[in-house]
Amino acid sequence: MSTPVDSGPVQVRRWVNTKDAAAHIRRHPEVLRRWHRQRAEHPWLPMPRRVGKNLLWDLDELDAAIDAQLDLREGR
Repeated sequence: MSTPVDSGPVQVRRWVNTKDAAAHIRRHPEVLRRWHRQRAEHPWLPMPRRVGKNLLWDLDELDAAIDAQLDLREGR
């Protein structure tokens, strides 16, 4: 019988709809939708998953992308 190997904590992805993702980054949902539509102007924005008519955003990817943009603006 084999022993299960613990590979550390399991990373759980946090998927939310556009309204909740916008609230998380303290923006209006239409701002997030506009950023998504204007990909050429906002290439740093992570791609959401489309489920039916809804877009689902990974909060960890969104946080990382925004943090990277803030670091660029601050010259880090």
